[in-house]
Amino acid sequence: MKRTNLIIRQFLIAICTAGLFFGTKAGYAQTSAKLTIINQDYEQAKLESKKQHKLLLIDFYTTWCVPCRNLDETIFKNANLSEELAKNFVVLKYDAEKDNHHLSLKYHIRMYPSTVILNENQLVVNRMYGTGGSDQDMTKNYMAVVNTAIENHTRKNYIKGVSSNNWLNYPKFYEEYVYHINKKNIDQNFNQYWQNNPDHFDEITFTMLCYFDGGSDEMANFFSQNKKKYEDLYGELDVRWVSSMMLSKKVYAAFDAKDRKLFNEAKNMAKLQMAAKDTVSYFLAIEQQMLIKEQRWTDAANVVEQRMQLANYDPASTNDFCWSIYQECNDQKVLQKCSSWMKKLAKKSPDYNTLDTYARLLYKTGNKKLAFATIQKAINLGKANKEDTRSSEEWLKTKGI
Repeated sequence: MKRTNLIIRQFLIAICTAGLFFGTKAGYAQTSAKLTIINQDYEQAKLESKKQHKLLLIDFYTTWCVPCRNLDETIFKNANLSEELAKNFVVLKYDAEKDNHHLSLKYHIRMYPSTVILNENQLVVNRMYGTGGSDQDMTKNYMAVVNTAIENHTRKNYIKGVSSNNWLNYPKFYEEYVYHINKKNIDQNFNQYWQNNPDHFDEITFTMLCYFDGGSDEMANFFSQNKKKYEDLYGELDVRWVSSMMLSKKVYAAFDAKDRKLFNEAKNMAKLQMAAKDTVSYFLAIEQQMLIKEQRWTDAANVVEQRMQLANYDPASTNDFCWSIYQECNDQKVLQKCSSWMKKLAKKSPDYNTLDTYARLLYKTGNKKLAFATIQKAINLGKANKEDTRSSEEWLKTKGI
């Protein structure tokens, strides 16, 4: 059974799952009579971009990435879309784990698929990490990205801080980390690099800030104080990523230490990095998580009730919280309250996870007969939807059913 973490869902981004991508050998391939697709050869792709006076769309993939294959089938192998792309783009299909042109290093590629779009001078006019959303939204969102790239190119807009040179003098520890050679002492090495490099706005430093999710408190403070300059140089997308990861790191450090001082420092960082309208829901979400860490169950439940009143509240968060209560809390008042929430949620959205959580809360509140009937219903529904129900079945066995 999959339980989605409350705070992770606040931050990001679709991560690829494992699978198989059927690539082709380096050289030319065609998905239509018009769209030029080049495999792995960046130098040849640059020449074609200039020759055809078109933008260069780099599709970063890996051989084990299912969403990469989905993107390939949905976009590049779609006859209508490939013909549409052919009007303005040459495509480079680039296996990010065979980084023979340092492109993964340069564009800090760590999410697959990723897309980077360059003009004829190899300057970035747009980029996207991931597929741009669920399968039904993929086409719309991806084409929005390429259309924005065309618009930016027409207006001569590009990411000012990213050069056309893909052979920059990256520090050895960064290359070894990206290429899975050595992942030891990264924080120490990055901190030393920061201390020894007086220009904290240079391209290499920002690339590593993106790849390593920020850095030390000193880096985070400098970044927050100079966020506008970073945005001017590197655009809102990458700056937003670094900001969210720095903030996430700070928040989780406070959670792990159960330290209210660190927690308040994280909130102050959020005030610097987030729009005021976004802080209300975010502060309630992290306060709820901090109270769970502190095992202040009544206070945490009160925060959940406040969150339920917000327009952007996700009901799945109720399930997450109630699952934590089932696992860790023995306060009958809180258990009864959560059971009543899950009863309503199970009636409105009777999926496997919801029914499973509701059943276990029923058991802890003493309603065993209904608990067993409910979890059996959850198992039947889960199996019908080809979900993994083994944990529920094991739970039934341990309770003597």
